[in-house]
Amino acid sequence: MITQGAEKLINSADAFSINDDIEAIVQRGEERTAELNSKYEGLNLEDLNHFKSDATVQQWEGEDFRPGRKGLNFNMLSLSKRERKANYSVDNYYKETLRVGPSKTEKAPKLPRAPKQIPIQDFQFFDPALAQLQERELAVHKRQNGITATLRESGPDDTPEKLEAERAAAQEFIDTAEPLTEEEQALKEKYTEAGFHDWSRRDFQQFVRALENFGWTDDYDLLASEIQDKDWRQVKRYYLYFKKHWKELSEHPRIAVRIAEGEAKRNKRSNLEFLLAKKIASVRYPMQELELNYPTTKGKVYSEEADRYLLCRLNHYGMGADDIYERIKKDIMEFPVFRFDWFFKSRTPQELQRRCNTLLGMIEKEAEARQAEEVKPKGGSRGKKRGIDDVQKDETPQESGSPSPVPAPAPKKSHKKKRV
Repeated sequence: MITQGAEKLINSADAFSINDDIEAIVQRGEERTAELNSKYEGLNLEDLNHFKSDATVQQWEGEDFRPGRKGLNFNMLSLSKRERKANYSVDNYYKETLRVGPSKTEKAPKLPRAPKQIPIQDFQFFDPALAQLQERELAVHKRQNGITATLRESGPDDTPEKLEAERAAAQEFIDTAEPLTEEEQALKEKYTEAGFHDWSRRDFQQFVRALENFGWTDDYDLLASEIQDKDWRQVKRYYLYFKKHWKELSEHPRIAVRIAEGEAKRNKRSNLEFLLAKKIASVRYPMQELELNYPTTKGKVYSEEADRYLLCRLNHYGMGADDIYERIKKDIMEFPVFRFDWFFKSRTPQELQRRCNTLLGMIEKEAEARQAEEVKPKGGSRGKKRGIDDVQKDETPQESGSPSPVPAPAPKKSHKKKRV
């Protein structure tokens, strides 16, 4: 409607009403019909078959809508193209507002890569000359690229004069350092291969832990079981060198203390295993006949039968097993005697371990008291107390079985004459 002039018709001041007489309108129609009839009267059949009229249905009100004559306007409203505005961006706004100086910062020229330096640690046992060669090589690189020595971070006992003197000495070393010769380069490679560059700090800590657990031993497979990334051949090579030079390390006093503590723990464990095996072997039926000398009954929550079972299973598995208390916990759950002992069945492996340690300490005190009584002289004077190691040499565990009763001495015959 807008494109075809409806706006003009609406805004026009002319009236829309037709004031002509109806008779005049009909007469004009009749005249137009007569004109068309007279035009097509003389046409024969051939002309009608090839009839072609100038006026077609595609012509309307003086406009030709046939193809190629006039393009149809499908945009009825002929609206103008919408202009889209860019969204407001805070980042772009402040980037433009706060931009100061040149748009691109000039980068400093990239320095050549420094020579490859091997991080040297004392437990890797490199030759001391390797560190000197690497320091010279790095000093030459700094001098060639104009890198000067800087002050190190000051400590509580450092003075400005001391720091400046160290910096001056480092700068002098940089200025006077000479490049490495081919022989020194080959010597550097030799020192690198001679050390244990493939041993990390974690490998070293695991090796020290293995020495703490197993001591100085030639069982390299046992030591390698504690180190994740090393096999027994690598452990053997490191162990043989470490055994000769371990006192050169700065932390060798601490390592010596750890190894000594591990040795003491192993000795104590072996002594407890010996005492436990001896006590259980002293009776035929440990679950019924094993005697436990409790120091006090106050606060005792475990039954004597449960304590006997713990000691028997501990002796069965051995004290060196890793998951021994998990195994004992599983045995308790399956043992029919404790089917309704809910307290004993509900104990965790950690609580069972603490109870076993208490029982082992009780057996150790009992053995020490018995040894103290055995070493007392008959005259009553106090003698020297023997240790557990001395007792192990003198005593061996008996086979399990009840001790045979000692026969009573036969009564002596009297030589006195009977009175008549």
